[in-house]
Amino acid sequence: MTMIPIPVSFAGMPNTRWWAFEDRKTNFGDINASTTDLAKLLFLEFALVFSNDWFVIPYTLPSGSIASIRGFTVQNTFGEQFPVAAAGSGQDGDWQRWSMFSVNVLGGGAADTSLVLLPTVAKVQQGPLTEDVWLVRDEVANMVWGIEKTVPLASGDSKPGLETARQALAYLQGLIAPPAGQPAPGAATVRYEVMTTVPENWIPFIPVHVPGDNREIQLQRGAMPRILAGDPNPPAKVRPRTVLLRQGLDAAAALFPP
Repeated sequence: MTMIPIPVSFAGMPNTRWWAFEDRKTNFGDINASTTDLAKLLFLEFALVFSNDWFVIPYTLPSGSIASIRGFTVQNTFGEQFPVAAAGSGQDGDWQRWSMFSVNVLGGGAADTSLVLLPTVAKVQQGPLTEDVWLVRDEVANMVWGIEKTVPLASGDSKPGLETARQALAYLQGLIAPPAGQPAPGAATVRYEVMTTVPENWIPFIPVHVPGDNREIQLQRGAMPRILAGDPNPPAKVRPRTVLLRQGLDAAAALFPP
């Protein structure tokens, strides 16, 4: 098939004409890249040095296929034809070979210049977070907390974890009859709380010994007791609501996060 290539264009592209200034909306000079940021360095080199050397040739391929170019010839306005080899051709182990989006060859040999088009979606719809879990290290207590910042509801919506924890605790406390009797006359009207309780959206992970080892430890999901004033029953365990922290809970299996 024969076609006319189109030069690549993008926002902030350097202008190839003399005495012409680029749009200041895209500032490539503000990109902070270290010596180990290979992706950023490749992008900057492509955008600032070789941007006007690239062309686009539209060609539709079926999803989930492997495509190979058998031959590629460029013809100029004078009718001269020049065969062009793939930039990644040559030996696969050659360190000077330039390659991108290519397939590795096991054991070396000639490079594979085919293109694998994976069966992925073309567009993605991104909505608000359904779950949000923070893993926070508590060095004073020598443990880790799994804080449920956002939890899913039965309706399909989401809600802040602290808000749902307070509402659930207030509902369960309201099911229990308040303690009988009035405060004694002359009792102090101001009270100081020495220690607060742990919110129900905080799930503890405590260190335990690895089976068969007396020194190595790992973190295991625990549970805080739910303290209700006036409840004659033993305190129940607070269970997590997010899928991440509930792994194995319904099957009575422990959770050891990495």
